[in-house]
Amino acid sequence: MDIETTGLDPENCQILSIAAVIEDTENIKPLNELPHLHLGILRENISGSLYAINLNRDLIKTINHYQTSGDEDRSFISRFEDMCFVEESNVVKELFKFFLLNGIEYDDKNNLYANVSIDVSPVLSVNMNKMYLNIAGKNFGTFDKLFLERLPRWKQVFKVRSRILDPGILFVDWKNDKEVPSLGLCKSRAGYSDVVSHNAYEDALDVISILRKSYEN
Repeated sequence: MDIETTGLDPENCQILSIAAVIEDTENIKPLNELPHLHLGILRENISGSLYAINLNRDLIKTINHYQTSGDEDRSFISRFEDMCFVEESNVVKELFKFFLLNGIEYDDKNNLYANVSIDVSPVLSVNMNKMYLNIAGKNFGTFDKLFLERLPRWKQVFKVRSRILDPGILFVDWKNDKEVPSLGLCKSRAGYSDVVSHNAYEDALDVISILRKSYEN
């Protein structure tokens, strides 16, 4: 998982987009065939740091374009950007539905979530069992997770397992690094371009690509 935000402080900044990509390490597929969900968060107002807002100006422009367009244009924007646009209040519901439809284990015999389909949205109840997630992401535990936990109903629906997979540990130069390497440096050491797009979906794919160095062969 990866997110783009309006800044570094989860109390005063906002999520602009979220991407989730599902990797099955026992059934490696081309990156473009992996199940994914890329959400743009609809907002009337945004607040945050000037640097982050400027960095994400194209994303903000896309979200605004979607919000101010008619239905036909919205459909085109969603297809062109390969994104779904939702209100913040519906993010958890969309993520839960995506995980459920793509094989993430969930056992709640008291609810009929197994019958959910593309045309039916799951009902998130107060008494539902949590869905447990194995998450990989660069700095996910110290950044993304803090923002995601502030989403409406996140803590009610999801439980992130404590052993978060951060690819940085695979590419540490123990003699020379003073800190865990950045995503760009990890990519470079894995043999890829060091360019980081700051697109949540593309960054999530980058994490999978460099993690594959440890298990693909």
